Amino acid sequence: MKTIYLVRHAQYANPRKILVGRLPVELSDEGREEAEKLSDFFSERKIDRIYTSSVLRCFQTSQIISQNEISIIKDLRLAETLSAYQGYWEYDWAHFYEMIDSMGGEKPQEIQDRMIEFWEDTKDQDRGDVIICSHGDPLYVLYAYLTKLPTPTVQEIYNIPDGEYQPKASVRPIILDKGKISVSPLIEVASL
Repeated sequence: MKTIYLVRHAQYANPRKILVGRLPVELSDEGREEAEKLSDFFSERKIDRIYTSSVLRCFQTSQIISQNEISIIKDLRLAETLSAYQGYWEYDWAHFYEMIDSMGGEKPQEIQDRMIEFWEDTKDQDRGDVIICSHGDPLYVLYAYLTKLPTPTVQEIYNIPDGEYQPKASVRPIILDKGKISVSPLIEVASL
C-alpha cells in the first residue's frame, strides 16, 4: 500500500489580476506561509519523492515542502493549462475559454490526457509515498479520471462544487492498495 498526495501549489503574487498561466510568478508571503504548513504536514510522513510542475509557483511550493530532504522531479505534463490568454487581464474568463478553438490553448480532455499519461508512467515507479504538486485544472481532471467522473467541459470546470475542485495549498491523498485506488477527502492544510 502506498499514498500519492495530490498537492495544489500555494498562493502566488498577482497584484495585476492577470491570467498567470505558466508565467513565472512567485509565491506571495501568504503562499510561503502556506507552503511551510504543507511542509509541516508532510514532515510527519515518509515521502520518497516529489513530482512537480516546472511552473515556478509549484516548484517553489515543492522546494519548501522538501526542505532539501526530498528529491524533486519536474515534469512538464504537470504544468498549468496552456492558454492563449496567459498574461491577459481578468474580466471574463468564460469569454477567454470560448476562444480556445480560434486562439489556441488546451481543452480539458487534452489536459486530462497528459495527466493520465503521467499517472500511468509514475504511479508504480516509486515504492514509497510520493507528492504530485500541480495546478487546479490538471489536478481536477486527474481526480475526475481516478473517480470515474466524466471529463468536464471548459464551462463545467469553473462550476465544480467545493470539495471536488482543489483549493490552493491543499492535499488530496490517493491510496493505492493491490491495484485498487481510493480517493480520500481534501485536506485544507492552510487552515490547520
